[in-house]
Amino acid sequence: MMKYFFSFQNSLFTLLSYRTNFWVRIFTTLLSIGMSVFMWQAIYKFSGQETVAGIGQANMSLYLVIVNILTLVFSTEPIFRLSALIRSGNLSVMLLRPVNILMQGFFEYLGRSFPYLLIYMGVFWVVKPISNLLVGLGSLGLFLTIYVMFYMLVTLMGLSSFWLIQIWPMQPVFNACFFLLGGQLFPLQVLPKNFRWLLYNPFSLAGNQLTMLSIGDMSEEEFFRSFLWALIWILLLGVLIHLFWKRGNLRYEGVGM
Repeated sequence: MMKYFFSFQNSLFTLLSYRTNFWVRIFTTLLSIGMSVFMWQAIYKFSGQETVAGIGQANMSLYLVIVNILTLVFSTEPIFRLSALIRSGNLSVMLLRPVNILMQGFFEYLGRSFPYLLIYMGVFWVVKPISNLLVGLGSLGLFLTIYVMFYMLVTLMGLSSFWLIQIWPMQPVFNACFFLLGGQLFPLQVLPKNFRWLLYNPFSLAGNQLTMLSIGDMSEEEFFRSFLWALIWILLLGVLIHLFWKRGNLRYEGVGM
């Protein structure tokens, strides 16, 4: 297990070494939060309503702050890490090492998102202090389940490099999915009832649903439903990753693609 901890440590130190990149990401996220809050303040003012889909003005501002922080936590980095290994042929070296490459990738992913996780947990604690141990453990369990699910999602996208020449066009598509399907632009609760099934897509679970949990606007029924869907996605993604990895290794020639 220590070998994976070193992967986490190296990834974290690498992120902190490039402090300019870190602070630029924080700054651009603050700009995004400011623009979103300003837009929704205008919507509330000119609509003449105190709530939208049951969400008040103050909670909407908190929602926009937290959902944008979560975009930092759930990054696309594993897609390009796997792609670089496959395209360069360096995957051959990784396969010879006595480690599970996907497990190592998870700890590297955790290391790169760790500072943002601390920011998220700090905001979560301020917004919704945990006074009940059971509630706290449940919230942590849901977050960890969704975190693993999302890593598996981006890993699956990265494995498509066995067949695709270039993987970078996926990033704007991925960002657009988080923007719309993840609730970064607006809470998905404002959608008509016919579209409420979108609440349980992977991007929504990582963005919209975790944010609703953070601001205390998630019912017990919604909590368990989100938890169940996260487990379903983990199972489905696990099967797909196994198939992609097996088929991809048959295609991989060990000298780059």
